[in-house]
Amino acid sequence: MEKSTIMKKSPLYMIFFGILLLASACKDAYEDNTYMAYEEKPIALLLKSDPDGKYALWVEILEKADLYNTLNLDRTYTFFAPTNAGVESYLQKLGLSSVSQMTKEDANYLIKYHLIPGAQIDLGQFQSGAINDLNATDDNLYIEFRALGLEAVYLNSESRINAFDIKATNGIIHGLDDVLVPLTATIYNRLEDPKFSIFREAVVATGLDEILKRVYTEAVDQNGEPIQQRFRYTTFAVSNSTFAKEGIHSLEDLVQKLEVPSGSDYKDTENDLNKYVAYHILAQQRSYADLGAYPDGVYTTNFETMATNELIKVSEGPSELVINATADMQSYIQFVEFNIVAKNGVVHEVDNWMPLFLPERVQVIWEFTDYPDIAANVTQYRNPTLGSQYNKTFAASELTSIKWSTIPETRPDALIYRNLRPADPLYPATLNNDYLLATLGESGWIEMKSPAIVRGKYRVTYVWPSPRNATNTGIVSFIMDNQEIYPRLVISNTSSEARRTQVLGTVDFPETTSHTFRVLSLDGKLITMDYLQFDPID
Repeated sequence: MEKSTIMKKSPLYMIFFGILLLASACKDAYEDNTYMAYEEKPIALLLKSDPDGKYALWVEILEKADLYNTLNLDRTYTFFAPTNAGVESYLQKLGLSSVSQMTKEDANYLIKYHLIPGAQIDLGQFQSGAINDLNATDDNLYIEFRALGLEAVYLNSESRINAFDIKATNGIIHGLDDVLVPLTATIYNRLEDPKFSIFREAVVATGLDEILKRVYTEAVDQNGEPIQQRFRYTTFAVSNSTFAKEGIHSLEDLVQKLEVPSGSDYKDTENDLNKYVAYHILAQQRSYADLGAYPDGVYTTNFETMATNELIKVSEGPSELVINATADMQSYIQFVEFNIVAKNGVVHEVDNWMPLFLPERVQVIWEFTDYPDIAANVTQYRNPTLGSQYNKTFAASELTSIKWSTIPETRPDALIYRNLRPADPLYPATLNNDYLLATLGESGWIEMKSPAIVRGKYRVTYVWPSPRNATNTGIVSFIMDNQEIYPRLVISNTSSEARRTQVLGTVDFPETTSHTFRVLSLDGKLITMDYLQFDPID
């Protein structure tokens, strides 16, 4: 059975969004403004001048979309180009006999789906998983390596890449056997596969289908202007055949298996059916590669689910990742298929009905940027290939995961998300090349909830990028669950910019739950925040 795989997400499209929104234009806006460098050629011209004409139909679509001259601009792009045979097959599936029968809007969207603006992504950067940079339709494209090496590298599990790293003056082209079908299916749509009918019924019964159907959420930005936030999820789906191994052949059987009281409210978050379904959903997109992205020397991670205080455990197994393994590895859950991609996240099929499980304590890396509403509001979230530093200033109305109080109350720049470019001195000092900056004023504070942490005793370490400063500034104290755990730490000092760590002390959590962490500003100066690390101790 084929298994598809993924890299990581990172929205890099807004820089050139205005350029690419040409679907409504009557004429290519850049028809008289193309870019050439001596005998080399930009992307569109390079495809058009292919000596064998193997991209001729794709160039026709490019011209139909009025984006031909856009892809000759002095910009940076990664472009996936299907050959004529692939385009012919695509047209046949649509019942069209020629490119001329496509609408301009459809051609425009199709081209943008195959285009990643602002980044040159070559073969050396491919890894199994989602390409970090979003394409021009705000979607991840997914790389999959199959058994035959470079002869079997697939995009979105549907098109083989037949040519790598065709260099143009303004980017890179990769050739495809087939046209990619733009992704429109949500996670809920993926669950409409008949093999998931019992699980889907449970999703609907609990009301959790609403989030799995949703692609965009309406919100307002810091200026009070309406915006659309895009949340992504991960779902661990159970097939009917897997349920059958437990004697579950219907939703009613599942309810009985869970010992849910008859007539109870399945939409109540404390209801056991609701907990069961929510346990199979993560509030962020986690590809197979993301699930296995362990820190050095760590081989197990606990992930918080949408069931309150319930965790799934992902470990390195004998040959691949496994879920909820016992300490002796005698029992664990395996993936049947992973990275079933959707417009609003990803689905992984598992080979067990996956009831709630209490994992043991493991090291916890709580990254302060790792919140769904931060990812939904940031256009360059964790982008590792930026050409310049990216900053996003948050309004309190944009976030529910983080709260703050400033002195004065009207301070406009209290909290900033920063994504670093690789050339930045602090780039190697940060986890996932991003962190938060807070300027709260003297006695101001910022507060957030941790993910659920398994009960027990831990050593707590604060990790942050320390900017060089003329004097010691950014002096703070730390409070956990209303108890001060460290009275005074200097964030910036006169030494070189670097990653710094400070053990804050030990905590002993009596139950598995989330915890409130507050940073109190003692001098009102800049505070930088990367992550807290919890290491189990006896």
